Amino acid sequence: MRSVRRSARDWMPLGWLIFLAYPVAGFVLQPRGPGEAALFWGVLLAFVVLYVAAQWRRGGDDTVWALGGYAGSLVAFLLMVPLVGAAACSFLVYGSFMAGHQPSRAWALTLTGFSTLLLLGLMVWQRHLWAGYSWSWAVPAGWALTSGYMLFGAFGAHLGWQAREARRELRLAQVENERLAADAERERIARDLHDLLGHTLSVIVLKSELASRLTERDPARAAVEIREVERISREALSEVRAAVRGYRGGGLAAELARARVALDAAGVRLTVLGTVPVLPPATEASAAMLLREAVTNVVRHARAGAVQVSLVSIPGGHTLTIQDDGVGGHAPEGTGLNSMRERLRAAGGTLERDGRQGTRLVAHFPTGAGDELPALAPGRVVL
Repeated sequence: MRSVRRSARDWMPLGWLIFLAYPVAGFVLQPRGPGEAALFWGVLLAFVVLYVAAQWRRGGDDTVWALGGYAGSLVAFLLMVPLVGAAACSFLVYGSFMAGHQPSRAWALTLTGFSTLLLLGLMVWQRHLWAGYSWSWAVPAGWALTSGYMLFGAFGAHLGWQAREARRELRLAQVENERLAADAERERIARDLHDLLGHTLSVIVLKSELASRLTERDPARAAVEIREVERISREALSEVRAAVRGYRGGGLAAELARARVALDAAGVRLTVLGTVPVLPPATEASAAMLLREAVTNVVRHARAGAVQVSLVSIPGGHTLTIQDDGVGGHAPEGTGLNSMRERLRAAGGTLERDGRQGTRLVAHFPTGAGDELPALAPGRVVL
């Protein structure tokens, strides 16, 4: 479920641009000359470009972008005040919002405090811009309300920045855990193969060389050695097959245990409905593989708070359902789910995905198809 769309969280900053309606209305409702129109629309367009670039950028130093966005908003405010008067205060609010998108809360609040003092000084210095308002209550109330919006915007933006950084660090930790798990698994497999085959292959080589030397001098003894090589080889093959079965993860119960650890680390609650029925080995391996892929997607993309898993026996097979309460949607599926769907289709099963309320995966494993499922492709285990 590799998402290529933007979530509601990504689009939200664009929604705040609606408040530019105040300076726009303040400008268009009065007769303007060509020079004023060029200045107004030029400054407005430059500000919108800066704002969108600061919100949707990928990479770069957060502090530099925050300070640049704040400075741009301040310039826009100073240029707009002579044109639209009090309506230009919207740019100060945007500036405080952008100032909050960086590591230092102190910097964000300091810049916001400077904006409030700048606004107060401008009100006193350029009193004629507020000539239509009452200085007994309207102007002070407007200053207090605008200052409150600026403080709220700076503080809220900083909390959003912290949440974004926490999600980023969680993703990095997840990737690092997967890398460490893969390294540990490779080391374990290397040790197991050495223990299983190191001595056995040495014996096979020695006995094969002995049989080769005895072929002409003692054919009967050579035949005995060759049969011994065959016996040892078959035993080694059985041991390797047993080890491979162990590498496949211990079945669905073991995968559920790994899923619980991974989801707990991501702050997601896992609920398993009912008990896990006995499945054919290949069907159980496929169900475990689908669960692994679904959990990986939940941790990386879903932004979910809870996941429910159920596996029930129905006439004609078994149905595995995995439901999360995350962002859902209908973004293109990744390679893992596509491969899983093809494997199930080849065996007469189905895999359905519904993204209307979170993400819901429903897989049907037909009865008797367990031994017909294609061999499992290697996949990553989330630890």
